[in-house]
Amino acid sequence: MHPSYPVITTVIPTFRRPELLRRAVTSVLNQTYPHVLACVYDNASGDETERIVAELADRDGRVSYHRHSRNIGSYPNFNFGIERVETSFFSLLSDDDLLAPTFYETALAALERHPEAGLACLATLVVDTELNVITRPIHIPEVKLYSPGDALDGMIRADIPGTWTAILFRREVRNAIGLIDLDVGPSADCGFVYYAAARFPVVVAPGVGGILMAHDASNSGTVPPIGRKYMAWWDTMLARIAGDRMVTEATRARLYMHPPQDYRHTGVMQVAKSLALGNYTYARAAASGVKECGYPVTSVWLGLCIWLFEKLSLLRLSMAVRNTRRHFHSDRHKRLNEKFGHLVSFARQYKK
Repeated sequence: MHPSYPVITTVIPTFRRPELLRRAVTSVLNQTYPHVLACVYDNASGDETERIVAELADRDGRVSYHRHSRNIGSYPNFNFGIERVETSFFSLLSDDDLLAPTFYETALAALERHPEAGLACLATLVVDTELNVITRPIHIPEVKLYSPGDALDGMIRADIPGTWTAILFRREVRNAIGLIDLDVGPSADCGFVYYAAARFPVVVAPGVGGILMAHDASNSGTVPPIGRKYMAWWDTMLARIAGDRMVTEATRARLYMHPPQDYRHTGVMQVAKSLALGNYTYARAAASGVKECGYPVTSVWLGLCIWLFEKLSLLRLSMAVRNTRRHFHSDRHKRLNEKFGHLVSFARQYKK
């Protein structure tokens, strides 16, 4: 299918995940809104990626492909694609995630209803590798417009959706705020969305727009251990937004009303996950980083847990079993699957 005029560009960086990429691209091509371009930017995968994209492009002229001569990194690859957007709207899609079928139709309708908005946000559903729902999506009862300051507050508090998988941006956002700030570290995606929400009104719409897959090889699963650098990244993000003269004084003031990220909680989760995987080096680094972030007592407690876990094989086994049961068989996850599983049922057709 060749649309007479592309309206939306989907920027899809990829690296050595050809089958997941096939699913991601297919979710774009299967949108109920057809006037899209699925632009794949390959970080020199050197595997089946190019062949699979060529097969998709042969069947559908809305697919384009660019292969870098070397791996330039994930966020630089996103920036490469964002820079080349020429359509009125764009969205950003990791190769292991996918879009719900009506995402673009719903987001465009919200932006047409509120032309002053720079971006439209829908909820994102987080699933595991078997497409089991593991987090509850943010509930949005109706289409609602937020001012820049209010939108930023809501995103930081997680009251309104702020995950770019299910955000549709006007090209004017890119023109105004530029590209992803690489100095913000692994939270650079949040930095880009927060900056956009500080400059532009935001419209939110009901429904799930994107499916984010949580696994050890995802961007979110490969972040470095917590430490002082996390505080520096957060401060860098706020400084860039506050330094923009087009951001209102009221919004600048509200930036610093929020406490920093919950570094203690992040550290505890990193230690727990790395212990379950048997990665003691990462666990010790995260425990040490918790101290750097201002929680020395928690750091000592985590260090003791790591020592016990490493020395006592029976304890390690029992904790691993409990962790597995809690993750896959808890009543909470069963209820989430029962309540929201139908929202990802469409994705099962993409599994080979």
